[in-house]
Amino acid sequence: MRRLMVLIGAVFVLLGIVAESLYISNEKVAYNGAAISANAYMISGLFLIILGLILTLSGARIPKIRIPHV
Repeated sequence: MRRLMVLIGAVFVLLGIVAESLYISNEKVAYNGAAISANAYMISGLFLIILGLILTLSGARIPKIRIPHV
């Protein structure tokens, strides 16, 4: 189950990076100066990257972190 969570998280991070690159190429962010317009590519890219990082960290086994059982 942990490997599946890490795999899904990694896929979401990669999809988020692709969405962000589509945003940069479509909106020509480098040429617009400081004007940042939120569109579907930017919102979905940020959401997918954050969701992917959360899933990856929840599936990863980090030996130094101890979570007490409540």
